[in-house]
Amino acid sequence: MSHEERARGPVGRLGRRATGAIIAGVGSLLCALSAYVAWFGDRAPHDLPIRHLAETGAPGLATGYWTSVAAPLAVVGALGALGALVRFRFLLGLAWMVGVATLALWGLMRAIGNATDNAPAGVGVGAGVWLCAAGLLAILVGIVVMGPRKEEVDAPLSMFGDDD
Repeated sequence: MSHEERARGPVGRLGRRATGAIIAGVGSLLCALSAYVAWFGDRAPHDLPIRHLAETGAPGLATGYWTSVAAPLAVVGALGALGALVRFRFLLGLAWMVGVATLALWGLMRAIGNATDNAPAGVGVGAGVWLCAAGLLAILVGIVVMGPRKEEVDAPLSMFGDDD
């Protein structure tokens, strides 16, 4: 092992694609974990019915896990973990889009509900929202760190080669 390789340490030997995949994988797991932390008052997404993403005044509890707001967050976790495992930016981007859509729809419906007085007064945003947002940011950072594969960069340039 050369002096340069020892100075870089174990992270330097992973490479940018592996490092980005780890960052994005951790971010997707944070999004999935946020389903168990309070988002609205003392209620976590696994308690909130999925109609909270499309309606403002939807009280009540979810009838099951897959009919709750936690379902799309579980999809983010699964897609992100799979995308990180195979180092496929498309799956990570898809996970990010599902997560952003879930967070944006939920936030928009809560804002509309607060403006139209359909929501209980004095209920604040919980730590789960911030955990999900941090996870989404980590997924995005991981995708950027991964960058394109070497063959994705070299392929368009091959048409300028002198392969007679």
